[in-house]
This record gives sequence, C-alpha cells and structure tokens, in this order.
Amino acid sequence: MYIQEKDLKLNKGYYIQRKYLPYEGKLMLARRRIMEWYDYWDGQVYVSFSGGLDSTVLLALVRMTLGSEIPAVFCNTGLEFPEIIQFARSFQAYGAYEEIRPATNFRQVILKEGYPLISKENASKIRKLRHGKLSPRYRNYLLNGDERGKFGMLPKKWQKYIYGPYDISEKCCLIMKEKPFNQYVKKTGRQPFVGVTQDESFRRAHQYAKTGCNVYDGRMIKSQPLGPWTKQDVLRFAYEHMGEKIIPEKGSAYEFSICPVYGEITKDAQGIYHLSGEQRTGCMFCGFGVTEEKEPNRFQRMQTAYPKQYEFCMKSTEKGGLGMRSVLEYLGVPYETWESVGQMCLEFDENNQAKAA
Repeated sequence: MYIQEKDLKLNKGYYIQRKYLPYEGKLMLARRRIMEWYDYWDGQVYVSFSGGLDSTVLLALVRMTLGSEIPAVFCNTGLEFPEIIQFARSFQAYGAYEEIRPATNFRQVILKEGYPLISKENASKIRKLRHGKLSPRYRNYLLNGDERGKFGMLPKKWQKYIYGPYDISEKCCLIMKEKPFNQYVKKTGRQPFVGVTQDESFRRAHQYAKTGCNVYDGRMIKSQPLGPWTKQDVLRFAYEHMGEKIIPEKGSAYEFSICPVYGEITKDAQGIYHLSGEQRTGCMFCGFGVTEEKEPNRFQRMQTAYPKQYEFCMKSTEKGGLGMRSVLEYLGVPYETWESVGQMCLEFDENNQAKAA
C-alpha cells in the first residue's frame, strides 16, 4: 500500500470535524500535538509569546505539558499596549523567557512600504497593483477575477485606494514580527509553537484545513496546537483557570491570569464568554480591520486611554509622527470621540429647520 501526498493532508471534511470537536477533545488534541512537536525536534522548541490572550493560553498548555524550561519568546515591536509589555515581562519569574526586537521601527516601515490598512490580503493586492510589475492577465485577475469567479480579486470598493495619496502594504507584519522570529530560529535552531486559532480569519482557517496543527516543512515551519479552537474555547480555558495554579511538568507553578487590558471574562446565561475590555491586542497603531469596526473603534479608544500614543499616532509624518489622522480621514474612519470634539447642539429656525448652534 502506497501513501499518497493527498493522504498526508487534512481534507475539508476532516477539518470541520476537528472544528466541532467538544472542548475536552480539543484540549486533549492540543496537548498531544505539543508533545509530538517537542519529540520531533528533540526539545528544540519555543513559544511565540505576544502577551495576548491566545498565546497566554498556549503558554499555559505548553508549560503544563512540557515544563517551564521551554522559552517564551516575546517580540517587542514598540507597538504593543503598555500593559501587554509589562504582562509579558512578568513571565521572566516563571520560567525561560527571551525578548527580541525588529531592526526597523514602525515609522520607518510605513514611510518606506506603506500603511497597514483594510486587511492584510487586500493591502497586498493594492501594493501589487500599485507598484508590482504584473502581467496583464494577473492584473486583470486582481481587478476583475477570472472564469472561476471573483474569489481572488480586490473588492471594487477598495480599488480606488490603488491610486490614492498613501501607499498601502501588508509588509509591516513581515518586517516587524516574522523577520525577528526567523532570525531567532536561525540563531537557536528552535522551532515555534504559535497561538493561532482557526476562526481568526478565513485565510487562516483555509490554511489550517490544508496543514493541520503541526507543519513540518514549507515556508512556515510551526506548531499551532490551538488551530481547531474558537475564541470561545480560548475564553473558556482562561475563565476556568483564572486565579488557579498552572502546574508545569517541570519547574515552578504560577497563577494563571490574562493581561489586564482585556478586562474581565464573564459567562452569560447562555454559556457564552465575554471580555469586558479590549477584544484584541495586536499592534496599537495597526489599521487592519479598522474599516469594519463599530464605534468607538481602536483609535477612538486610544484617544481616551492612551493620549500620549494617540498624539504620536495622529501627528503628521513631517512633524515626526505616524500621520494616521490624514490617512483615517481619507478612509472615512472616525478617529475622535464625541467628547473630544464637543457634541453638536441644534437650534431650529422659524421654519422649524434644524441648524447647528
């Protein structure tokens, strides 16, 4: 009997089965994949630790399964919430911890490559259409799709930004995060555990369907034990372990907690878990997804909670800032709160028509 290449991949049906496994099954599968990854690389592994909710849960699982000598590696890009940096560094007391940095800062990246706006996938298409040397066929595919449909095309509503006054690019993540971790792998020989969940995006779900949890070859060698988990699964783990001791296989125990920027985790009458604070804690100044956010969006919340960072973010590039004020205005994304600009008062004229006071 011969094993064919297709037999080594997860088909979509099998992936869906994993997605809907009971929580306890996902927990067992995650710990099994963690051990398999550790054994395959003879212990030369590390946790890509961002200080965020997903990677905090992942680190707890790795410590419970393997012990505290597995390093938690935090990439300090300079874009994290202040609370995230403080929280990540607190793990120095509980086991192996390392901190790395990119060679380039965010301001240098946006001035050279462009702003991270809309989404990573659409930003990539805008960059290619604006600056890439594309064949007529590929350019037409990105603008209009092909005979198979419009799956790969840049949506019409974003096509005007190809010719806009600001460069848009997906390269920020590559330069600020991927490169430092790739250099760490080359330096140490360790291979990563990453806290990626399947419901973060369609792109990641599709990728997981093809690779499964542990990816042993290709461009991105990694273990993603939380691959089939949903956000609710992650919140449940955090909720059930909050304040409890995480007992590593080897090393000292520590009390499980999440970064305070997330607020508290609550469980409603329907069994759904909720965060009272920030829902996501990626890079503070990132524009990916902001066009789809409800108000108050991330920049409006930043104005209230982090005025120093907000001022730097909105200041023009000519004055040493990031220039996000004019960029967000161009996108039609609000960046100020009603309280900061003053609520509009209305008066009525003799014809009972409203006018600004």
